[in-house]
Amino acid sequence: MWSAMLRSVPTLAALAVLSVPVQAASDLDVLPQGRYGCWTAGAAVGPAVIDTPPAFTIIRGSSYQSDSGGGTYLLASDILTFTRGPLKDMRLRRTREGFWQQIARDGELGRLKCNRRGAAPLA
Repeated sequence: MWSAMLRSVPTLAALAVLSVPVQAASDLDVLPQGRYGCWTAGAAVGPAVIDTPPAFTIIRGSSYQSDSGGGTYLLASDILTFTRGPLKDMRLRRTREGFWQQIARDGELGRLKCNRRGAAPLA
């Protein structure tokens, strides 16, 4: 009886290890193809903030194109992380309102917001 139980322990351990990536992979997704524009929320008081927020186009799968070049991204649950290219390391979180808001290095939500503006231009 003990030998049968000991033989099943490695099998159970292997199944436990294999189930973790499958579960994590179910949270992965891709953005709808199209153009995405970004803006920064301003305030009526104080100095004007003048910057050029990024814009990008999702072209296929997990690839994007911007004015500065192309790259890849990872969408896991409600967190969008640009992994390669000019927007590398930029992270956005999907809000209840349906747009994407930048996550600052300290983990707080930043002023930058993005949303889908339309279909990708035909090449």
